[in-house]
This record gives sequence, structure tokens and C-alpha cells, in this order.
Amino acid sequence: MNKDLFLAILAMDSYNRGYGEGVSGLSESGQIGGATIREFKVGEQDGWEAAGFYAIAYDMTGVAGFGAGERVISYRG
Repeated sequence: MNKDLFLAILAMDSYNRGYGEGVSGLSESGQIGGATIREFKVGEQDGWEAAGFYAIAYDMTGVAGFGAGERVISYRG
């Protein structure tokens, strides 16, 4: 898959997870394609909904076009 297309998919994904999600039933863990969703620690999202903010991080290790240890952060708000 084209790297820019995959990044666009991850950007859209931030609108479909967490509070006020566009697609119900998606968790904040697991994978999307080869990217692994970084799990949140307790309290890490405190105040986000009140501020209208949401972010999600993806570990890109093993995804074509990305180096080991690279992360992508997608956010809305």
C-alpha cells in the first residue's frame, strides 16, 4: 500500500475510536493493517473529552516504508 494512503487511513481512524466515535465497536487496542495501536495508560486521557481532543498512536515497526520504532500520532479536536 502507498505510504501516503496508509497515513490518510490512520488520520481517519482517529475519528472512529474513543469517545464520539464515527464507527461504534472499535476498541483502542489491536492493529490496523500492520500498525499496532499503542494502548493508553490509566488516567492518560483525563480531560480530553472536555477539551474536545482525542489522539491515538500507532507503532509502525514492521510496516513497509517506516523504520523500527517509528510512531504515527493521529488526533482530532
